[in-house]
Amino acid sequence: MAWTTGKYSRVAVFLHDGNQWYAYAFMYQKSIWYTLEQISQPGKNPRQIPPSLFEFAEKNKVRRVRIVLSQNVQKLENVELPYDATPEEQQTVIALAFTQTTGQEFGTVRVASSFADSFRMGGTNETFYAAGFETAQLELYDKSCQSAGLRFDGCGVFELAALAAGVRLHDESRFLILKRDTGFYAVGATDQLPMMTSGIALGLSPEDRSQTERLQTDRLQTERLQTDRLQGAARRLNAQKSIPLQVWYSSGVDEKRIEELRAIIDSETPLSFTGISEVAEEIAREVIVTAEPGVPAGGGAVVGLPEKELSPYRAGTWIFCFTLIFAIIFTIGTYCKLRTDMNNINTKIADWEKLRNERKKWNDKLAAIDSQRSRNEKIIKILNRKNPLPPILVPILLELNENMPIYTRLTEIEQISDDELLLTGYTLYQDGFLQLRPKLNQKMNEYKTLVELKTLEKTPDSNEQKFVLRVYPP
Repeated sequence: MAWTTGKYSRVAVFLHDGNQWYAYAFMYQKSIWYTLEQISQPGKNPRQIPPSLFEFAEKNKVRRVRIVLSQNVQKLENVELPYDATPEEQQTVIALAFTQTTGQEFGTVRVASSFADSFRMGGTNETFYAAGFETAQLELYDKSCQSAGLRFDGCGVFELAALAAGVRLHDESRFLILKRDTGFYAVGATDQLPMMTSGIALGLSPEDRSQTERLQTDRLQTERLQTDRLQGAARRLNAQKSIPLQVWYSSGVDEKRIEELRAIIDSETPLSFTGISEVAEEIAREVIVTAEPGVPAGGGAVVGLPEKELSPYRAGTWIFCFTLIFAIIFTIGTYCKLRTDMNNINTKIADWEKLRNERKKWNDKLAAIDSQRSRNEKIIKILNRKNPLPPILVPILLELNENMPIYTRLTEIEQISDDELLLTGYTLYQDGFLQLRPKLNQKMNEYKTLVELKTLEKTPDSNEQKFVLRVYPP
């Protein structure tokens, strides 16, 4: 069978779902990528590619390899790409925004990024979803592929490729890409909320449980942590329970984990569970159709190492270098002395900077201790009172429980004095909230207490409005 070269040469996709490797060989023919063959193999270490995968690539006469790995996905907003930027210039802009978000060192990671609108879930083309791959790890993959006679195209993001495949197969749904103890959750935009993606913790993994037993951790505390994580996941997954939920789980997820998840999802939600082994080929296909690695694309975005530039003036450069060497001979003594002096100065600057940073660190710790001490003193003062709680607290909470409007939540109660409170919260339903204060005043008149709306303002990062109610005797 004939096979092509260049960007349409045969390609292998090595996909790791956190517990198992899947390998697919693709061939491009008549504008379609066809699957030639596939294999799977257990393996929990994504940094070490099994030799059998390279043998599989050689057997199918593959020229190029793309690797798909699970990563932490970050949302990048307000990133402007120049319209005439080269792929490497685009990579620089996105990598800078990514490292500013994650706190990683710029230059140590290469970033695979996807346009939010490519998922057809209401995202915009000004928003990116991105994940970083360590440059050192990409170099190891490149070296391994070269040793096997293959060209390394780059790495793609498992979560983004799975989301793109899921939208293609199941439109108008929510998606949860589930691993052993965490998940990647995505829900499309609504009239009030934008497209949202986030990580979800689903309780303790078997490794976590065994570790707590070895360390003799308090069993009640462990069970409480497990319950809290599941309850948090339930609140997030049931917030839009009318939208169908597609759950794609990796090979490392046991039946107990699936049953725990099934138990916390509202019975009204149309729910479907699919193993990654059943859809791994569709995920790999998202990666294979990405034409140009290193630039923003859809869910199958791939990033590799930068292209090595070859200078067309190499011969002239060598001549210049030899000439320069002879010139350096006459100035080498002065250069060495200046270099030594510069190193000494830089060493002193580094030592001084280290001392400044250490002093700042201890000052910060001292400030934190002072702040904690002040808070503890306030708490002790309140606890030493015979009646630490103001008498109007319970009545106002009871009234809020009965009259709180929908899409409204209370986040903070602050005691200003013995008979004065500040209630802080957020609402998406302004009309209903404005009807709350008259109802509260009507009831609180019995306690000779007035409820006053102190502030009501829109929060900058969401559609919610922040409010502050003052409860005090007139």
